[in-house]
Amino acid sequence: MANKEKRDIRIVFLIFSAIFGVIAWRHYPSIETYVLSGLSLVLLPIVAFAPIILRPVFKLWLKIAHAVGWFNTQILLSIVFILIFIPIGLIMRLLGKDPMKRKMQSEGTYWEPYEIAGLKDKKRYERQF
Repeated sequence: MANKEKRDIRIVFLIFSAIFGVIAWRHYPSIETYVLSGLSLVLLPIVAFAPIILRPVFKLWLKIAHAVGWFNTQILLSIVFILIFIPIGLIMRLLGKDPMKRKMQSEGTYWEPYEIAGLKDKKRYERQF
């Protein structure tokens, strides 16, 4: 196992251990306190001395995180599309705007000359920014 993977496993399970400890501290007089404190105390020495034992759990955690990330991405992109792009497209259609100039023209060519004011002026090359 590579050193980077050992470090990643240690970081992830130290964070888990800390989260379990905080949850146990917040729910002090209950059964969760003892379960989470025990889990935290069991994880700490394993993480410190033998992180290879936790490798299968780490791999499972990465697969779950990847699936959740993919699902969240699909939801967020759908929300952005529905709330931003669809209304903008509808407004532009209502106003008759066509920024990509997709309407068919009766002319023989669709070429549009590209002109910038002062393009031939050589002074503009001296000041690049």
